[in-house]
Amino acid sequence: MRILALDTTTDTCSIALAEDGRLLGEYNFAHSMDLSRRLMPNIVSLLKDSGLEAKDVQGIGVSLGPGSFTGLRIGITTAKTLAQVLKVPIAGVVTLDLLAHQFDYLSETMICPLIKVRKGEVYYALYRANRGTLERLSDYQSGPIQDIAHSSLITHQPSLVICGDAAKDNLSPLQETLGDRVILAPDWLSYPKASILARIARDMILREETADPISLVPLYIRKSAPEVRLECKK
Repeated sequence: MRILALDTTTDTCSIALAEDGRLLGEYNFAHSMDLSRRLMPNIVSLLKDSGLEAKDVQGIGVSLGPGSFTGLRIGITTAKTLAQVLKVPIAGVVTLDLLAHQFDYLSETMICPLIKVRKGEVYYALYRANRGTLERLSDYQSGPIQDIAHSSLITHQPSLVICGDAAKDNLSPLQETLGDRVILAPDWLSYPKASILARIARDMILREETADPISLVPLYIRKSAPEVRLECKK
């Protein structure tokens, strides 16, 4: 099965093509808030470089968020449109899950992806990785970094791997409470990879865990600033 996967949740866009678990090509690029203009041309280029056409795609994988509100809308709208035009199944994957899956090969290790919200706050969830399996231990949440440091889920854990675009900025606050138990993932694992998304989406499609391309919506977790301001005026 040939899968086209799109992640547009952070400042770095990732798109990939994979066939039966084999990566055919992957583009990762900083879009500088110009995603609406650059996404489709890069998809076309990736297909061409992989020796494929749009009609050869058999399934779509897309990140649902949380993340950039604008990026999510562009990515999900593009994925939904392609799924409807090509008449192929679509699978949505929560971005926090996607980040955590980069470390699912580790043994009995706690993973905490951190995605930027605003200063002092992050999107996050807690996971346990164990040699190819990944178990989510908490809800998807947004809140201050101190909530993670004081979570009962990690009190007695020997280590906590943090990743995501908010990980580096929040390393020190976590170390103040957890000390050297906190392990910062390398920079190249700080954003979601469409190559991993393609693998997850393929497995979901084969299990028939697909979404309706019309009703598929982003996972925001929290409301956007304009929505909050609008509610305050009511």
